[in-house]
Amino acid sequence: RPEPAGPGKAAAPQPSPPAAPVVSTPLHVTVVLAADACTDRTVERARTAWAASGLAAEVARLEVVTGTWRSAGGARAAAASWALANSRPEWIASTDADTAVPAHWLTYQLGRAAHGVDAVLGTVEPDPAECPVAVYRLWQREHTLAEGHPHIHAASMGVRAACYERAGGFPPLECSEDEALAAALHRTGARIEATDRIRAITSARFEGRAELGFAHHLLGLAQLAGQPEKAPRPGPAQPPRPEPAGRPNGARFFAHRKNT
Repeated sequence: RPEPAGPGKAAAPQPSPPAAPVVSTPLHVTVVLAADACTDRTVERARTAWAASGLAAEVARLEVVTGTWRSAGGARAAAASWALANSRPEWIASTDADTAVPAHWLTYQLGRAAHGVDAVLGTVEPDPAECPVAVYRLWQREHTLAEGHPHIHAASMGVRAACYERAGGFPPLECSEDEALAAALHRTGARIEATDRIRAITSARFEGRAELGFAHHLLGLAQLAGQPEKAPRPGPAQPPRPEPAGRPNGARFFAHRKNT
């Protein structure tokens, strides 16, 4: 991924390397794409990108579930339910279609799971290459990008499958389904770890389908900063980047490791 900071952009310090070793054994991963009331080419583009990735079927595969949940919680729950019903997952990891996670994102989570952690809460930041600097600075003031941070983002989190089921899974809420799941995990005694070592970069758009979602929050910051209420786009100095499949329609991705 290109260096996100550019002229007039502010960038948060990058997270430290993982403190614990990531798993090095071969993984058996299924990626479940939940396409929620999509009206674009989300599914087609996802399948094309997957085919071009060259990943061997015995190592990783893509599955797609479609529906009209029209809610982040409903889509995430459907993806997780498919995984639980059709595979034997040890771990379920959640992210979004407009989010880029680091290469060690899943292996780090599995490494922590091997040390007894039941859920990993990662950090997320708006893409500094897209986010107006005034908005990004306001965002920085209210977010802690450090170990033990207080934030909960379904765009970068993972949970042991057994603990996910015990907690009741993602509730079908339009937003804050991640906070509801984290609260349920706490109530059921899960060991939860918050880390900045798997920081994800997400779209800095101001328009989103969830009324109180991440885009809505950025829009509020833009209004405070006196910025135009339009989704920001990279300036001419930035190299062109393909639009992630499903960005307008809020597709959800899940990846999980199967027992061997």
